[in-house]
Amino acid sequence: MTSEAAIMLCAGQRLDAASAGTMGPEAMAALREEIRDELARHEVAIGYASASAGADIIFGEELLARGGELHIFLPCPRDDFAEQYVAPAGEEWMARFRSLVASATEVEISCEERLIGDDTLLRFNNQVLQGMARIHAERLGGHARLLAVWSPEAPADPGSPADFMDQWPELEHLSLIDLDDLRQRTGGGDNGTTGDLSGGVNALAIGLSPLVVRAILFADMATYTSFSDEQVPLLWDFLAEVQQVVEQRAKPPILINTWGDAVHAAAETALDLADYALALVETIAATDPEPFGLASRPRFRVALHAGPVYVGLHPLTGRSMVYGHHVNRAARIETVAAPGEAYASQHFVALLWAEMDSLQHEARLTGAAYRRPYRVEYVGRVKLPKHFGSEALYRILPADAER
Repeated sequence: MTSEAAIMLCAGQRLDAASAGTMGPEAMAALREEIRDELARHEVAIGYASASAGADIIFGEELLARGGELHIFLPCPRDDFAEQYVAPAGEEWMARFRSLVASATEVEISCEERLIGDDTLLRFNNQVLQGMARIHAERLGGHARLLAVWSPEAPADPGSPADFMDQWPELEHLSLIDLDDLRQRTGGGDNGTTGDLSGGVNALAIGLSPLVVRAILFADMATYTSFSDEQVPLLWDFLAEVQQVVEQRAKPPILINTWGDAVHAAAETALDLADYALALVETIAATDPEPFGLASRPRFRVALHAGPVYVGLHPLTGRSMVYGHHVNRAARIETVAAPGEAYASQHFVALLWAEMDSLQHEARLTGAAYRRPYRVEYVGRVKLPKHFGSEALYRILPADAER
């Protein structure tokens, strides 16, 4: 087995009852054979996919048939996903979905929201899929490969295979299966009619999504209660000095709020927020507290997360805010972070890795120099407070930090 292509992601057009009918049994058999051939050609042992009716499920079935390891990521809770993206294709697909989920190595839910069909959730799920596959591939010393099963006539809506391909930088690690060509070769289809091959278009996809993807930070000072009231003004002087350095090192968040010793921030990219978080942690560690009259150095617990959130203005303050389940989850992660370190969810790490890989690929194309600025260490799956379940957490570190 070659490690370079041992991991493959699948992005497949979703089938409903109409589009499954246009495919026909010969076309479906041909699709299965092409997916099987791609898995064999690249000696794939590990797969990442969602589980929509159609190519996603066939990909998972064929991977398991060859003894592979399947990682499923769903954009919303399992029952909601099945109702929206599997059930319309018929009970046979529902049975296969249930069997696939039961046999997968892991099944992760990218978003707990019940806004099924929202294209922002679909795109975010694809971003998480891409990032986690890339991290897994790098751990094995190789590269992840994308298998896109698509119809060129289908719109490139957010979350669709065409959209996934637009976000995939390396054409040398891309495999394509053209559903339109496959139908023509097998005699399937009805004068090119594709049915619903949009990859997830529905009423919620008409107009703008109410959600946007944001990277989210929560931090608080683990040592705050050790400072007396007389020292607090000195502490603020210390942090003012730290902020001047941070502003020189990192792009400021698009939103930042504070209350007491707590900090909440949001950014458009995971990389921007990682820059800010690490600049804050490292500058505090490097700044001598003694000239400020402090007997000890403050230490922040920093949590980084990402996901679809709502944006708006706070009705009482008029200030910008982000809100929703992922903001609350980020707050829960902060409580379990280690003082003086930045902990991140796998959602955040996945986006960070995809962004860094995209910049690295762009640099290769232009001949520029680029080195990933960060690496991650897996902390473990940690139980979160207030009934938020558990989270796979990582420690974000500079790339040159000692291992």
